[in-house]
Amino acid sequence: MKTPLLAGVFALATLAAHPVFAQDAINANDNEAAVAEPIRVTQQLLTPSAGLMNEHMHDGGELMIGLRFQRERYSGANRSGTDTISDAEILAAGFTTRPQAMEMDMLMLDLMYAPTDDLTLMVMPHYMWHRMEMVGIDPAHGGMAAGHGSMGPGHGGHAGGLPFGQVHAHGTEGLGDTLVSASYRLLDAAGLSAHATMGVWIPTGKVGRKNADGTFVHYGMQSGSGTWDVEPSLTVQGQAGPVGWGAQGAYRWRTEDDNESGFAFGDRFTASAWGSYLLTGTLGAT
Repeated sequence: MKTPLLAGVFALATLAAHPVFAQDAINANDNEAAVAEPIRVTQQLLTPSAGLMNEHMHDGGELMIGLRFQRERYSGANRSGTDTISDAEILAAGFTTRPQAMEMDMLMLDLMYAPTDDLTLMVMPHYMWHRMEMVGIDPAHGGMAAGHGSMGPGHGGHAGGLPFGQVHAHGTEGLGDTLVSASYRLLDAAGLSAHATMGVWIPTGKVGRKNADGTFVHYGMQSGSGTWDVEPSLTVQGQAGPVGWGAQGAYRWRTEDDNESGFAFGDRFTASAWGSYLLTGTLGAT
């Protein structure tokens, strides 16, 4: 008589305990999620997303749409390597004008999706604006009107006859090359992560832009490379409390010797490092 009763009481006690255990498990999961969310937000705040590409990954199922604007301006002395080149040296080389300043604006659209925790895919089209100022450096052209005079193919074509000291500004704009990439997570430990990226640049930008006189706009103001480029990269990031750090190395390999306009840019290796600090729960500085 006692055995069935004890068994029945134990069974009732077990059934009664199940909802409690389940609720405890739910509460534990909620706590874990609540802890994981600030950690994930903190990691994103310590990410240097402004100046680098493929520098972060997403959790599985996440979709990100970002819009970035970047401006670069070049001015000052003309150089060959680290040596300054004077106007007299440029003139002696056969050039009657020299660059005075150049601006390049880029509007980049980031489209990122992570099908799994270990894989993040990205497509990045961008639009570019180029502006350049040229100045005449040949005293012999002091009385010549802008846009006239002999302009050889090596002189840029657009300002070969500028009067001495006169500044000529011109610009181009258009769609740049498009980056398609896949990032794979190599390490995701406490305070340390690493991922490798394989990117391909699709030559969607133009390389045949010309001046009014039919000569080519020089390389620096063409909106594309005209070649299919492969760019692998490796990114490592760490975090200790409110302090974050990271480093990335990337190599852009031009897979073709020349494009449809007969030139190709050289390969490029870049290395970047950063430090960051979490100022508040929703604000970080890099």
